[in-house]
Amino acid sequence: MIFKLWSPWLLFWVSCTAQKSPPPEFVGPVCDKPPCTRRVIKVKMYIEDSLWDRMAREARGDPTELIGEQMDIIFSSVNKHLKNLDNGGFKVDFARDVVKLNRSEIALEDTYVDRINGNKTTKVDPTNIFSHTFTFQEAVQKLPDRHSTDLRILFIPERGPDPTLATSEETCICNPDWFGCIAVFSIRFLDNWGHHQAVFAHEIGHALGMDLHDDQFYTSNPKSRLLMWSSVGFHAYIWSPEAKRRINNQDNSCLAKDVPSSSIVFPDD
Repeated sequence: MIFKLWSPWLLFWVSCTAQKSPPPEFVGPVCDKPPCTRRVIKVKMYIEDSLWDRMAREARGDPTELIGEQMDIIFSSVNKHLKNLDNGGFKVDFARDVVKLNRSEIALEDTYVDRINGNKTTKVDPTNIFSHTFTFQEAVQKLPDRHSTDLRILFIPERGPDPTLATSEETCICNPDWFGCIAVFSIRFLDNWGHHQAVFAHEIGHALGMDLHDDQFYTSNPKSRLLMWSSVGFHAYIWSPEAKRRINNQDNSCLAKDVPSSSIVFPDD
């Protein structure tokens, strides 16, 4: 899910004037300027209060370890997808650093500016993922150290009638002059947080630079294999050439390189 507001005539112009390509097959990552090193996305995790409490009941106490195990499941799968991006790819690093939302530095307000509804000031709706998204993002933007981590992710229980399972701020990684770099992931199954791992990879793809969806560039999505299609298939695994191109074009060089601690790291050119 992307947040940049495109006018209807521009979307119509893009869809009608751009020649769509046939659906792409899987192509492995390339390295434009060897050596290519994987980049690390440092992430801080926040657990919505009711989800934390439900996990505490499952754990019969402090759920930190149980939630950490579920994070391992999620990002083991997500990182396999991110590894298939060009020039070394990416990986999420969270070091099992999870916190209950109301015990964190995040202070949520009772209203938010709804950027997908004419920038109207709107009362918080706990059943609406976009309400969670904007209130969380606005709180992050007020933090004095908002740029101390690359991405902040709020986990919430799946709820409400909206089929949207996750959101993120597009093109926000390594983009300090943009909106707060956040994502919101919904959890359907308490014992399998990785159930929607392809959706979560899709959202990180937006944050890394894929600001549109594959629907606008390709005629179809056979077997739902494209990760950046607007409706993400359960077994999606293909980064399209257009997704790779846009991610390659975003300057993500602020991300640390994933190198052994004993290695000598030279600054980027």
